[in-house]
Order: sequence, then C-alpha cells, then structure tokens
Amino acid sequence: MSQQIAYGIEKIRDKQEVSIDILENLLIDVYRLLDSKNERDYNQCLSAICHVANYNSDDSMVQQLLHDCIVKSRIFLYDNLLKKNNEAYFPNISFQDNLLINFYTSQKTNTILTRPQKEIFDSFQINKRLVVSAPTSFGKTRIVREIILHNNYKNIAFIMPTVSLLSEQYQELRSSVEGYTISKSSKVKVDKDKSYLLVLTPERMSAFLEENPSFDIDFFVMDEIYKVDYKLDDDRFRVFSDILYRLAKSGADFYLAGPYISDFSKNFREKFKVELKKYSTEIVQKDYYALDNEKDKGLHSIENGSIKIIGDKFKNLLRLVSEESIDGKFLIYRYQKQYVEDTAKKFLDTWPVKPHNKELVEYLSSSVSPTWDLISCIKRGIAFHHGAMPRHIQDLIVDEFNDSSDNGLKYLFCTTSLTEGINSAAKNVVIYDKKIGTGDLLKTLDRKNIEGRAGRFMQHFIGRVFHLETQEDDDRETSVEIEYLDNEYASLETLIQLESDDVPSSRGELLKAHSEKLAELEIDPLIIKENRFVKVDGQVELISHLRTGGNLDVYYFKEKLPLKGCLDNILSCCYDYLFTDHDKGRNFDTDIGKSILIGLTKYYIYYTPSFKELLSSDTVQRARANDNSRIRYVFDLMSKYFEYSWPKYLKTFSSVYNFVAAEKRQPLISLDMVIAKLEYGTTENHEIILRDSGLPNEIIKKVSHYFKGCETYEDIYSVSRSRSNEIKDSIHPIESKIFAKYI
Repeated sequence: MSQQIAYGIEKIRDKQEVSIDILENLLIDVYRLLDSKNERDYNQCLSAICHVANYNSDDSMVQQLLHDCIVKSRIFLYDNLLKKNNEAYFPNISFQDNLLINFYTSQKTNTILTRPQKEIFDSFQINKRLVVSAPTSFGKTRIVREIILHNNYKNIAFIMPTVSLLSEQYQELRSSVEGYTISKSSKVKVDKDKSYLLVLTPERMSAFLEENPSFDIDFFVMDEIYKVDYKLDDDRFRVFSDILYRLAKSGADFYLAGPYISDFSKNFREKFKVELKKYSTEIVQKDYYALDNEKDKGLHSIENGSIKIIGDKFKNLLRLVSEESIDGKFLIYRYQKQYVEDTAKKFLDTWPVKPHNKELVEYLSSSVSPTWDLISCIKRGIAFHHGAMPRHIQDLIVDEFNDSSDNGLKYLFCTTSLTEGINSAAKNVVIYDKKIGTGDLLKTLDRKNIEGRAGRFMQHFIGRVFHLETQEDDDRETSVEIEYLDNEYASLETLIQLESDDVPSSRGELLKAHSEKLAELEIDPLIIKENRFVKVDGQVELISHLRTGGNLDVYYFKEKLPLKGCLDNILSCCYDYLFTDHDKGRNFDTDIGKSILIGLTKYYIYYTPSFKELLSSDTVQRARANDNSRIRYVFDLMSKYFEYSWPKYLKTFSSVYNFVAAEKRQPLISLDMVIAKLEYGTTENHEIILRDSGLPNEIIKKVSHYFKGCETYEDIYSVSRSRSNEIKDSIHPIESKIFAKYI
C-alpha cells in the first residue's frame, strides 16, 4: 500500500495529467493506511493529502474522499485552506465529522488542534514537564496558550531567543490571555497580589531574576530549545542553559520546544523527570530536488516545467527562479553575510524595477544610507537578511517578503539568521551552499531548520527545497546536550554556577582546585560567580593587576561618566583581561584593531552619534573601502560590541574593581551610566524600557517625551494606547509600523 501511495504522489509531483481513478485509488489507500500507528505511515498519508489538495481537483468524488482523509488525519484546518483556494470545494460534512472536529476544538479558545497537538496537550496535563521536538509549522507554541488557560498558574515566563519572536509571542498572548500583567521588559514593579506573564530573552530573564531573587515562577516556556546545546559553542548557549537550570531547579512546570531534535539530554530528563515527545510529521509537506552543478548536470523535471543544470551554480539559480512553473516566493540561503549581499546584488542586472514600498526605501535611505545595496534590491523585489542587521530592519524585510501584493518582495537572500522560528511566506527554499558561517559543513540541525522554512501552514500544502550543492551530512543525530550534565570537560565558568550537589563527580577536582586557589589569593568566590560566564582566569588576573601598586588610581573617577583618559584605561583593561578570542574577532584582534574599537566606543559613549553619523566618521571611513562593507561593519559594531560585549565586561570590571577597592579601603566607582549608554543608548528609565521592547534609538528619541515618568512596561503600553494618534502623526509611517510591532 505504501508503494502505491508513493507512486501516486510521484505522478502528481510530475504535474502530469492524473486520471480521476488514480486520485481516487490513492485517497482510498491513504484512508486505509491512516489506521496505522506508525508515524512514518502517518507522514506519508499527510504527504498524499497535501499533494492531492495542491492538485486541486474539481471532481466531487475526489473532493469527498480528500475531505474524509483530512478528517481521519485530524488536521482539520487543511479543509479551511482548500475552501480558501477553491470555491468549488464543497464536500459533504457529516454529523460524525462535526463531532470529531468539536472533540479537537478547545472549549476555551475555540482553537482547532491537530491530532499531534492534542496528544501533546493531553501529555502535558499528566506530566507537567515536557520537551517537544517537531518540525516547523507544526504549531508547537500554539499548544502553550491552551496549557495556560487550562492550568491555574500565577506567574509565567516565556523565554524567546530573539526580540522578533518575543514581540510576536507577546502580541498573541496579549490578545488571548487575560488576568496577567504581561511584560516584555525586565523592568517590572512586582506586586505580590498580581499575576505576571513575562516574555523575555534569556539575557533579560537573567537580569529580572537578579533584581527579583524571591520571585516565584510556576510555569515557563523556552522556544528554540536546541540553543542550550553546548556543542553550538557560541556566545549564548551558556546563558540559555543557565536560565533553564535555574528555573528547572525552582520546581516550576515547563514546556520546552524546538525543531528536528532527535534526543534531548537523557541526564537532564532523568534529573528533572521530563518527558520527551518527538514528531517528524510535516504539516506542510516538502518536495526535495538535488541540483548540484557538478553531480546533477542535465535536464530536471520540476512540477510541469523543467530546468537544465549546468556547471555554473549562479546561472542555475537564475534558471530555477525564472522557471514559470515554479510558483511562490524564494528564500535563498548563503553561508556568510557578504555572500548574501553580493549574490542579491548580482540579481540587480537581471531584474527590472517593479512596484515596491516607496516609504520603506525612503526610510532606509534617511536612517541608514541612500547608497545601501538593500535599497536598490528592494526596488526589484529582492532583499537580503543577516544577523548583523538591526532587528527592526530584519523584521521590516520579513514583513515585505510576507506581503502578498505586487509590492511585496519575491526573493530573500539570508544566512541562518532566518532559521530561529521566524515565519516567512517562502514556498521555495534554495540552499546555495553546504556550509555555515564558520566555513564548516552545514550540520543536520542547521540544514533542517533552513529546509523547514519551505511552505507555510494555511498558505501552502507543499513547500519545495532545492539543493544547489550535494549535502554531505546524511541526517545525523541531532541530540541536544547540556554542558554540566553531558560534557565531561564542562568549563569552570559553568561549574561555579551550579549548586554543589549538581557538580559532576568528574569535575570535582577542578572545582576544588579553583576554590583552593581563590582561598589562597583571598578572593571572594561570589565575586567571580556573580560575573556569569566571564572567563574565570581573566577575572583572577584582573584582580591581581588591580591589587598591584597604585593601579587602582588610573581607573578611579568620581563623576557619573569618567574622563576620556580614564575610560580609555578601563576599556583597555577589559579588552586585555576579559575579552575572549571570539570577542575580538577578525576586526579587532590586533593592537590597531583594539585601538580602533576603543576609539569608536568612546565616540559612541560621549557623543551618542546616530547610525549615519557613526557610518560617516573618519575611523569607519578608513576601516572599510565602500559604503556597504562600512554598513555591515557598523551594524556589527553596535549589535556585538556596544549592546552586548562591552556592557557584560564593564559590569565585571566594576564588580572586580570595587572588590579590590573595598580591600584597600578606597572609594568605589560606578560604571552604570557608561553601561546604560552602550547597552541602551540612553540612561533614562522610560527610554531603557522602550529599547528593551525592541524599539531602535532613532525612534525612541522622537517619541521619548510622550513616555516621561513611565516606570514599567505596562505604563509604556498604557500611554502608547491613549496617545496612539499623536505618536503616529509625529513619526515616519515606517517608524509608526515599527512602533506598533514592538510596543
């Protein structure tokens, strides 16, 4: 039966004239196979349902059989998309069908759940601690709303990896969940009589817990949970896993979700009594095409058209996106920022100017640069997207790509920046490279995350994935591992954050040696521990440096803002003792690079330049040869250094300095103003909350006066609603759109 179904799917994929008999027999086989308990069989049935639905037959018997299969599959919303695509779709809906739909419909939200979603919800109600692995478009986070409404939780936390996902989740919760003070800023005035729903990044959640150590969270959600995996070896995995550890240790219920995970730390699951539920079911099915310019040369049939693959990969891409039979929008993956921009730019010679969002072009010209290649691209329905771009510009690009009108973008070139749960309207995903940004081979999890962007639920039945290079990772295991539980070489920086009974026996000696060393040097271990995940050796060396002779004097200042020479000394000290090689990167890993970084940082702190002013500074002009590379350079400078690295290390420096100063009975310093200016671009509390919410500084400066006196995000939200028309009239239409998205 499975072979017959596969044959039927292949006939439909080829877009050949498929007889009614073939469609009917295929659906009858699907209806029978849906009795199977095997998930592979279930996924094949969904594939057949999606391919028949996409074929869009007007035959009444085919439509009735298709409807019956949809009901039996329990993915009832397929029917809604069929009705949307075909006014002639009118199957008979029986009384029994309505009973089944009602059984899968939430009585509290009227949401129709799929069969897997209902299984997950029912499982959570029994176990209360769940890890869910499932493909994109599965609706993993939709279940959370049901969990909240069916349980009596006082305080809830949503931990989201990016401000974009955070804002999306916040808007959904704001419209569907009542009885909670909902905040997307860590600046919250806690009232014990109120219930709170916090929607924060891991970094902001950590800040909130530091400021409110006695706050009890009853239930928490973490999305894109694979980011706790120590094998990622990036800047953030320790922050993610630390939040997971602290909240799990609190005894709270939790729901952890992520795509394409084959396993989740067995040690973690045993320790915290967690159930893992894995699904490979693709609600939006995928068709895959191998189009390697070396191995797959020749003619390839795609839908009811064909393309000829030759030895030139870029020309193959042009042939692919030009084939009329391949409908829908294209997401094109390249592995580095510069390649993303360069490949998009190469399209400019081929595509004519088309209707486009002129307000967006005007906004980007005035706020970034009129010579930015992104502007020329947008005029032709093309754009690029990568992690160095400010989040609000990334989101504007995705919104334009999701615009189904003639003005919308059709081609979006991106790095892995678009794989973190962002919903796009791409029907087609082209994987141009088989590498990631470091130059290493694309791993299973990264590849599947990119492939998962092909097709969007309730817009497409089928997504298409095109590989322009042969992938070499053949679906290896994608197990998520927690550093302190699964890595016998867990770092000292991670170990010192653990409670003593959680330290693995294999690392006991390392921790003991660390404690003895601190005792010998008369260093309070809490000072080192409080500076979370800043390298321990660097902190110890910094303390020794500050204890020597009169070294404290060159870093001491009385004012809120140190003089330039003093700040130069402080920044230089942070760079020398606390920066890792990864922090320095390729741009700032030499003495000249260090000098440039510190010079630009001081300029930003003392003069608060706009992006355009920073871009036109002599230092940046000399650092890069052309405007587009300068724009990337400044974006990276602001997001990586000003907003992230410097604040972290300056907090550490302040803590360490004051420890040594207290020893020597000398006055303390405060770097709070310097840190706030870097991290937020401001020292005003209401502006910090606006920045925390995702609003860029250029807009904050224009609307700040409306929010003076606001102390919490709820205050900000209230003012934004009561004075919405005034605020809207005072800013550019695109800025108004950004404001509405984040506030």
